[in-house]
Amino acid sequence: MATVTNWIDHLSAKEVVGAVYPGAGSTETLLVLLGLVFWIGWHYLTAKSESEKLSRLASKRHGANDHKSNITNW
Repeated sequence: MATVTNWIDHLSAKEVVGAVYPGAGSTETLLVLLGLVFWIGWHYLTAKSESEKLSRLASKRHGANDHKSNITNW
């Protein structure tokens, strides 16, 4: 394995023109886009499930003192 003593000469050589490591640019862009899609999807699904749960609880119309009667599924 060769050692590099001068990075400026090494990076400007014809063999190394472009990226210093493989997949620079395109791979990171794809991963960032996939991460954003996952993040937005996660928040959408979480908000949807929480609003369904809250609407179910709101439809039961519990009173202010119902917790004293130990009602299940409060």
